[in-house]
Amino acid sequence: MFAFYSQSSHKFKYYYSTILSIIVFNILSFAQSKQKQIEVTPFVGYFLTSNLSTLDGDLVIDHNFNYGGVLDVRVSDDLFIELLYNRTDTEVRFKQEYFDTVKYLFDMSIEYFQAGAHVETETGNFRPFAAFTLGATYFNPIDDNINSELEFSFTAGGGIKYYFTENLAARLQWRFLIPVYFSSAAVFCSDGYCGIFITGGTYLLQYDLTAGLTFSF
Repeated sequence: MFAFYSQSSHKFKYYYSTILSIIVFNILSFAQSKQKQIEVTPFVGYFLTSNLSTLDGDLVIDHNFNYGGVLDVRVSDDLFIELLYNRTDTEVRFKQEYFDTVKYLFDMSIEYFQAGAHVETETGNFRPFAAFTLGATYFNPIDDNINSELEFSFTAGGGIKYYFTENLAARLQWRFLIPVYFSSAAVFCSDGYCGIFITGGTYLLQYDLTAGLTFSF
């Protein structure tokens, strides 16, 4: 991890940002044409993460505050399309196996770029909800000697919104954020049919607790 594909990651991030901008533009155009409700939620919170195990010890990623924003477009009475940006700035340290010493390595930012669905389960002022998204996570060490890394990821979580008025609400949420790496892939063909088999896993489990204000239009 944090060792390869720096140039490709920057290109992918640029392409992903371009695609995301196109998606946002089309969603907003759709919402305006169909007179759908749009919700924008800036948020702040606290980001927690597991450590990354290596043969020589653990890479310790510090917990820290995070911030970001959510764009939701209502497409039915209880369903939203959701776009999520989530960022935390943290430090990475190395804890050597069988020793208690912890050495500072570098600062790093972690960014999540996600798209998915958001479901409200109630109506009224108090509205519980659940959300699930897919996208990418960008690990960017603030060190010229260490390359960045981009991974497929998904998030799942839930929370509650309290509407003070039709256009303003408080949003509290917990969220699991899970980067995934793919270790192998193969293509199988038989009798004119082909399938792709992919194996993967996760080396980090991350989660956050956030609070924000939701503005509805």
